[in-house]
Amino acid sequence: MMKFSVLASGSTGNAVYIEAGSTRILVDAGIGIRQLQAAFKEMAVSLEELQAILVTHEHSDHIKGLASAVRKWNVPVYTSAGTWSKVQSLFREDEIIQARSIRSGSVFSLGELVIEPFAISHDAEEPLGFCFYYQEDKLALATDLGYVNDRVREATRGAHTMIVESNHDLDMLRTGPYPWYLKRRILGDKGHLSNDSASEFLGDVITEETESIYLAHLSQENNKPELAAQTVSARLRDRWNGVEEQVAIHLTSPRQPTGLTAVRPSRFQVSSR
Repeated sequence: MMKFSVLASGSTGNAVYIEAGSTRILVDAGIGIRQLQAAFKEMAVSLEELQAILVTHEHSDHIKGLASAVRKWNVPVYTSAGTWSKVQSLFREDEIIQARSIRSGSVFSLGELVIEPFAISHDAEEPLGFCFYYQEDKLALATDLGYVNDRVREATRGAHTMIVESNHDLDMLRTGPYPWYLKRRILGDKGHLSNDSASEFLGDVITEETESIYLAHLSQENNKPELAAQTVSARLRDRWNGVEEQVAIHLTSPRQPTGLTAVRPSRFQVSSR
């Protein structure tokens, strides 16, 4: 089975752990070594088993712990050429870094995982989202995107678990303390998804196969966890009858990891009969 944990999610740092069979990877390293070690200890997983780090884009909340992690555990970095052009400055010229270039639409294998990168719209250099496949399991990760295009919908549709950005409430952002230039960036096509936009996206791509939704990258200033969950839940009820019995909605945190969870938890529930 494929398992995962959202170790941290938000503007202060992002990291997701994924394992499948004997494969252990990290998506983004936007948290420090101590927080990373504490999260792995909580999961009872050894960081020495880590085999690769995928990087979605070069913003600091996704890479600020990258150089330290690569130096400590000597793992390769998989990212787009555009992102690497920004990230490589974290390393000294004499350092030997195992950098692997990946591209949107070019599916590749990493250990026992099959990984499908897809382009997202964000104010970064060639940012990516990912779908992960192992046996019959599918996990989709789509955060830090200003809007959702047809390619993103196509790639993520039918995932058993989805980790999706639900960054801000529109009213809270518009009336909040942020300066206008920052509000405009967040609201733009290369900014972040609102609760409403996340709801619309999820309504388009969940299927009967979908079991779990994890709302990620929630703004601490322009959102409330309960508001994000309520907005998404209400919109999905309008689109899908009985969605509450089918799909569990979870929240993520900047500091507290989610539990190490199967991508398809219902497959491993013990019958009460």
